Amino acid sequence: MRWEDFQKWFNRDFWRAFRHRPFPIAVPQSPAAREAAVRKVFDDIASAQYAASIPEAEIVANKGHGVARTIPVFCIEDYIVFYFCIKELETVLCGNRTPNTFGGWALGGKMRKLEDIDVDCDTGFSGSRYSFNPRAWMQAFGEFNSLLFAQIDVGNYSHVLQFDLSNFYDCVRLDILERWIREESDASKGWVIALLFYFLNQWNRRNTGLHPQGVGLPQDALADCSRILANFYLQKYDAFASHLCTKADTLYFRYADDQMILLKEPIHTDRLMLLLTRHLDRFGLRVNQKKVDLWTAKQLQIYRCRSIQAIFAKKGDNQDKVLIRKFAQAYLDMPQKELQKTWNGGLPLLNRLLWAKLETLSKTLFERLVSRYTDDSYLLRASFEKLQRVAVLNRKRKKPVNLTKKLSELGDASVHNAFHYEVLYFAKNSKNKKLAAHFRTRLGTINKLVEHNVVS
Repeated sequence: MRWEDFQKWFNRDFWRAFRHRPFPIAVPQSPAAREAAVRKVFDDIASAQYAASIPEAEIVANKGHGVARTIPVFCIEDYIVFYFCIKELETVLCGNRTPNTFGGWALGGKMRKLEDIDVDCDTGFSGSRYSFNPRAWMQAFGEFNSLLFAQIDVGNYSHVLQFDLSNFYDCVRLDILERWIREESDASKGWVIALLFYFLNQWNRRNTGLHPQGVGLPQDALADCSRILANFYLQKYDAFASHLCTKADTLYFRYADDQMILLKEPIHTDRLMLLLTRHLDRFGLRVNQKKVDLWTAKQLQIYRCRSIQAIFAKKGDNQDKVLIRKFAQAYLDMPQKELQKTWNGGLPLLNRLLWAKLETLSKTLFERLVSRYTDDSYLLRASFEKLQRVAVLNRKRKKPVNLTKKLSELGDASVHNAFHYEVLYFAKNSKNKKLAAHFRTRLGTINKLVEHNVVS
């Protein structure tokens, strides 16, 4: 290993991923300190002294009904190692893609502001939030949806079979993954692969003890490295699924572990599911049987609210006051019971409107819409960026809500610290010292509750 080959990956593309992040991680700030950190990791690897650390912190998100999703935050040294390994293997990991499959885009790339891209696929708390480049996540999801609905719009397919995998990341077998990467890689990359799987085997030893982890990829606070590995793990299945669907005169689509098969008629559904689930068994993967849906094309269009989404058809449409009013009115006209039955309870529609020029709406429409953004359910799922936008809109109301008080009350009632980290970062950026102090204290209390298993 040469220093020149190692350090070349740690340019601005790497370091900017740690800017404007709500999660706790110590990152060197000056160029000299950053180079010194990379040099130390290089020296530790070269001298066989590198050891994976236990995560610095854990973000705990509410997946629904209080169920916790734990997101580890690695130390900067471990991120340097993980990122280096993926960049060295990126050509292998991100190549050989089956058509209509998404999730394996390369690391890096130009980061853009959220409002600069089409956000019709911003579904809320999702994989896009914790990523080296959240905008790339949504762009790829947007491309997936565009291709999917373009095929449906042609009218050749009457039904859509949709399903996803149960606990996908937790079920990836590391022995199989390592074997496949070695089969595809040049022999000169053998030591990089060894380093990668040393890290993957050891990072979770707080839970595994002396036993190396044999199954599961980390869904960490910058999870693009794991995402690329997870996507690679599905490539052999993709080839099988796509070939099988072609034989059945159907069309296969996949984004991450969410799969959709376009059918001209539903008669092959059971046979397809039989063969696909049996093939997934070989890799230790299972279909989530509670999330298997067979839609008619019309039902899926209604579920995804495509008629409303189509109002913002082109870039910049969300700045056109006529189209903004049409979109907002269509959203607000939907009865709550009907809205709750749509994709993610209508949250993608609300998120898409957030970045529109809502100030052009009538006072009545503006007030009705902003009341949705200041509702508890929306605030609890909002990132700090969304909180910043909500704060701007709230100040323009005739009678703004006391957002500091509302957020504090929500924080006191919530035990999932992902919300607290987002609000704390929002408070710091807003220079709201009172709110920041309140959430620092609350985070300390929550950490003690978890550490000591306190229920009451």
